[in-house]
Amino acid sequence: MKSKIRFLSSLENLTKADPAEKIFVVDKKVFALYEKKLSCIWKYRPIFLFEAKEKNKSLSYLEMIFHFFLENEVKRETIIFAIGGGITLDIAALASSIFKRGCRLILMPTTFLGMIDAAVGGKTAVNFQNYKNLIGSFYPAEKIYINLDFLETLSSREKLQGWAECVKIALIENGELLQTISASQKITESIIKKAIELKLSFCEQDLFDSSERRKLNLGHTFGHVLETLSAFNLSHGEAVSLGMRAAAKLSYEENLISKIKYDQINNILNKFDFPKKMKSKISNWKEKALRILYQDKKFEEKNVVILFQKENVTIRKISPEKLVTTLSSIVDQRNDLL
Repeated sequence: MKSKIRFLSSLENLTKADPAEKIFVVDKKVFALYEKKLSCIWKYRPIFLFEAKEKNKSLSYLEMIFHFFLENEVKRETIIFAIGGGITLDIAALASSIFKRGCRLILMPTTFLGMIDAAVGGKTAVNFQNYKNLIGSFYPAEKIYINLDFLETLSSREKLQGWAECVKIALIENGELLQTISASQKITESIIKKAIELKLSFCEQDLFDSSERRKLNLGHTFGHVLETLSAFNLSHGEAVSLGMRAAAKLSYEENLISKIKYDQINNILNKFDFPKKMKSKISNWKEKALRILYQDKKFEEKNVVILFQKENVTIRKISPEKLVTTLSSIVDQRNDLL
């Protein structure tokens, strides 16, 4: 199923759409900021307020959402309308995908990251036993509504998370989008549309992430390790940006790219002021990193990793031990680092 993506010039336009029965799963912070503005769509309708933290992206909170569905007599034709950032969309979409074997689903992302990544492509997930996105499904939403007004209340750190995914897809394409964002780091509708278009070009030919779509995981194999090691104090975008630096380093060491290309990749990441190191006080971080890599969804005797190759990216299988060695350049245990 292909999601219909609609850009809304005004949130009030939602009052004219989707008269079907709905219930809402909404990020608590978004609800506080937009309660009055969005009252037109959720007035007199059940709302589950979700505190969007990585630790709450869990089976226990998934169960709470199921109780909410039961209490409100959700049917298969009921629309689950999720509003929030990636964490909220991921758990709400997973709940929708398995409750009564699948309910109707509409997503309205409220973050830059959610607009170009979490809402697009049909992946759903929760974390389990501190492993990132270990339990999930593929379940594209019927519709995705995007309104850029939400970006006005985002912090600079939240915007940076979205830029990490935007830079990632731009580096994979290595074309127009990369040139655009290199010239100006301003979020625009055209940049969001182009990033979505590029992501969908991979997702629509490989919904279940078995071949070409895996290229979208650039930076993520390393990034998920770093997120977990930090106990999720490192944001997803920060971890992915560090993961791209690690991927560039390994690509250079494997003679897949030149030193010039390696420097170009890092210079682009530097333009956005992404971190260069992750500070860690964990003495046995390498052993923990190995355990995480062995539980990675893409582990097949070796880990499936996306590396840079000349002007594009390539899918390679690399041993967990080698990946941890590469991460040694990213994880720094000196106490004098910020």
